[in-house]
Amino acid sequence: MQSWGWLWIIVVGMNILSRFLFPQLMLLFTQIQEGWVNNTPVSPLVHRPFPEELRLTFRERARQMFYIAYDSYIRYAFPMDELNPVNCSGRGRDWNNPDNININDALGDYSLTLIDALDSLAVMGNCSEFQRAVKLVTEHVSFEKCSTVQVFEANIR
Repeated sequence: MQSWGWLWIIVVGMNILSRFLFPQLMLLFTQIQEGWVNNTPVSPLVHRPFPEELRLTFRERARQMFYIAYDSYIRYAFPMDELNPVNCSGRGRDWNNPDNININDALGDYSLTLIDALDSLAVMGNCSEFQRAVKLVTEHVSFEKCSTVQVFEANIR
């Protein structure tokens, strides 16, 4: 694509953002400043903490989102490194094409998502699933492979 084509894409994208997203964000920020979002009182953290009911609601939503992702990984992708959301299958190293750095630089063929989820399971207090996940790691994960593990990619998860 010529440079004018990219410029056109950028201009259209900025136009979409300025017409649709920016007004919505400004409305949200105004509502937060005034102390209300979706008819629910919200306090800026500068002045006072979230109401307990709202904090518990957000905590439960985060828990639900975690389990949707975790359960989908276990069901459709384990023991691969991650879940490919497009076709709902596992994704790991590309052993057929070692030069595929888009995949091979990030994935190490060691059930990366499962290992990443261990601390979340512990923090959420789900001892039984934590123990099950540790058992899966000890039974299925081996670091005795000729594979480059990108420490940065593993740490940012």
